[in-house]
Amino acid sequence: MQCVRQQPSDSSSRAPERGAVIRLLPLLAMLAGCLSDAELLAENSRIALRTAEARAAGKLNCPRVKAGILTKEEVPGQPLGELYSEYGIRVDGCGRTVFYDVECRDGKICAVREKPMPE
Repeated sequence: MQCVRQQPSDSSSRAPERGAVIRLLPLLAMLAGCLSDAELLAENSRIALRTAEARAAGKLNCPRVKAGILTKEEVPGQPLGELYSEYGIRVDGCGRTVFYDVECRDGKICAVREKPMPE
């Protein structure tokens, strides 16, 4: 189960009771079975790797490719502040290499952008 999470906001201008409830939300979400940032990154990394491998297999015209994660992070999205996972992925196959940025907003949907080769 995955929860919609939001970037923390400044609650200093709100009533003290509401601020206390807002500070308890991460604990309540964790107790309800939601994923931590580390768990979400690990879960989304599997689909990000599969997505990048599928894209690279077609681009490189190579049925056997191998992807590896170079970078990963949780990023606050706009405008609602929901977090998403972003990965830098390298894919090798048939003597060639391609690099992708992959954004995963949940465990099923990832957007892929090809990146130029690093120098």
